Amino acid sequence: MVAINRLIKKRLGELLVEQGLLTNEQVQDALRLQHQSGLLFGETLVQNKLITEEKIVGVLVNQFGIPYILPSQYQISKDLLEIFEPAMMRRYQFVPMDSIGSSLVIAIAGSLTEDILHEIEGQTGCTLQLFLTKMSEINAVLAANGM
Repeated sequence: MVAINRLIKKRLGELLVEQGLLTNEQVQDALRLQHQSGLLFGETLVQNKLITEEKIVGVLVNQFGIPYILPSQYQISKDLLEIFEPAMMRRYQFVPMDSIGSSLVIAIAGSLTEDILHEIEGQTGCTLQLFLTKMSEINAVLAANGM
């Protein structure tokens, strides 16, 4: 599996400030808005036009060295998608893409916690191969599959 400690050490807001894409004040404002709206942090940033999805993904790809993928461009097995509840995939921002032996390929839109990654592994009995994508890609895959 990916070096999870690298994946979860820093929060997205910290990374964006370090890259000069947001100020600390913008991050704090976005956190307040997130708390009020119940949206995910990245969604709050994009919805309030503080940053684009592409810039968020670019920072994460550079930070973690995880390749970028567009899951909407792939034919994903319905059986594979049905392993997880749609609400779980939306909440944790991921979709399974393929199963190769005892490995499960998933596309994530942001960083997952170690607990969530272990939950996915435990539910499937597979080790995870991670790719980064945008939240809009996750939503497109779920919508295209009636989820």
